[in-house]
Amino acid sequence: TDRGMFLENGTDALCFQVVWDDRQRLYGDIQYFRLFYYLADDTIEILRTHNKNDGRHSFTKLLKRSKLPKNGKLSTVSDPSDNYLWQDLKIGGTVNVFNRVMIIARCDAFTRQHYLSKGIVLKEDMPLMVPEKKVELKRVIPPYNGFGSEEDSLRSCMGSLNPPPPKKDLQKMRDKNGLILCFNAQLVSDKPYDADRRFVIQFFMEDDTIAIREPPVQNSGIMGGSFLRRQSMKHADGTAYAAKDMYVGNIVDIVGHKFLLLNADECTYRIMECDDRTFPFSNYTRLHEPLASKIEDIKKYFIANYDGNGELDLEGLAKCCDSIGLEFNKQELITVWRQTDRKGKGRIAFKKLLNLASEEGFSTQR
Repeated sequence: TDRGMFLENGTDALCFQVVWDDRQRLYGDIQYFRLFYYLADDTIEILRTHNKNDGRHSFTKLLKRSKLPKNGKLSTVSDPSDNYLWQDLKIGGTVNVFNRVMIIARCDAFTRQHYLSKGIVLKEDMPLMVPEKKVELKRVIPPYNGFGSEEDSLRSCMGSLNPPPPKKDLQKMRDKNGLILCFNAQLVSDKPYDADRRFVIQFFMEDDTIAIREPPVQNSGIMGGSFLRRQSMKHADGTAYAAKDMYVGNIVDIVGHKFLLLNADECTYRIMECDDRTFPFSNYTRLHEPLASKIEDIKKYFIANYDGNGELDLEGLAKCCDSIGLEFNKQELITVWRQTDRKGKGRIAFKKLLNLASEEGFSTQR
């Protein structure tokens, strides 16, 4: 040790607070140390800063008092400039402690005053807490494998060893108990042997499940029976089928097969007409306004297409609406037809439709 330096500085030491961010290594962490630079002999000592319950052994020193080489390698003979000097230690800079790169974050008042006496102004202290890089974990739901219901399978992906059963809408089950929409459907296919196949599609409104059955036909080569057991089905976009998707004329895509809903039974029509919010195509109040606006066109159509009996059937009603520019789908046509043919005869007089389209006829029907 240089006696002159010892007599000038004695035991004076510069104190820095340094941070070692080792998170890039497996099981690495952020650790805090105090670095002491002794001015008498240009040696460095690094002590660990312990925190309560940090889970680490309470060793006192990371580096005992010694010269610290800049290249991180020990050498018996070295140039003094190869070691760290106090001029190399600045706030915001780094120090290589044998391949442990530490950031100098803070210093004490004596250290700051020492640098000022040498004409060097240190930066302001940096925050010790290094912002942690948050790892974003995205939950990936595996595809449904077909075992059990999809709701039960999803419950097993919630992180519980004993998942509770999926919640059910008990109020809806009470209100819609026993309400089943029953449709006659045709398989939409370009294969000729599928053209005559007919199916019965049931939609259970209490839990929005669908069941499909194919009535057996003799000598058809197809056994028939259950085509799809009762279960919840989804659209191609992932949304579940609801009651509003079930109406005559709609095409439903179920398990890769497309079904055209041809007609429904009387109970289904009544359920749909009593719940016009869920089934807007069965709401005659909504359909009356465009029908009343075309009453003069309806009269002209009847005059031009009068065939002597003054009657028309459902097919004739569809042609009439198409001719006068009323774009009704099949379910809406059936709704209008059921308002006129209440006795189910299959044919009505022209005057009945005109009376229904008029304001007087609408108030009477209501």
